Amino acid sequence: MSQVGEKYYAEYQAHLEAGRPQNAGLSLMTAAISGYGPAQAELGYKYLNGILFPKDYPQALRWLTEAAGQGDAQSMTNLATMYMYGYGTQTDGKKALELLEKAWGQAYAPAARFIGLCHEKGIGVPKKAEEAAAWYRLGAEAGDAGAAILLGDCYEQGRGVAKDLGEARRWYEQAASGDGEEARTAREILEGLKEN
Repeated sequence: MSQVGEKYYAEYQAHLEAGRPQNAGLSLMTAAISGYGPAQAELGYKYLNGILFPKDYPQALRWLTEAAGQGDAQSMTNLATMYMYGYGTQTDGKKALELLEKAWGQAYAPAARFIGLCHEKGIGVPKKAEEAAAWYRLGAEAGDAGAAILLGDCYEQGRGVAKDLGEARRWYEQAASGDGEEARTAREILEGLKEN
């Protein structure tokens, strides 16, 4: 890994903590250009989601491809979503699945959620609810809150598994036990179940 890239990536983190977003952006860009994989992954993610930089799918595609080429599982998964939904590129379900399977091979739990979505939506493979639910279970068991929510929904709706509200609650509760946006979503779903 590039020592120059590491240095600029450390500067990026220091600028962020100090509330200097413009300086942070410049340091992150410099670290990515130097070939530092973690910076490429971060920059691609930022462009994909419009964080720190304006949303720019061609730039996201460029940097996520670089980071995925260096073996970063999260970048493979983010890149796969671009191919799944055609963000800045043509949709390519087979390429998306190939990337997701590589990421899952590195035990990156969110990859299972997106493989499940491919099976649920028929992206790159025929639609198969049972296969989708099985992948959601793998992701949920590996600790991915998003997969736990989707598995809970499968049980709530009886999609790919036998309808079972107790099982649905169990998976929603697992997702709700963490932090972040997915945990908040799971808590909202659980509140909605209490009202019904």
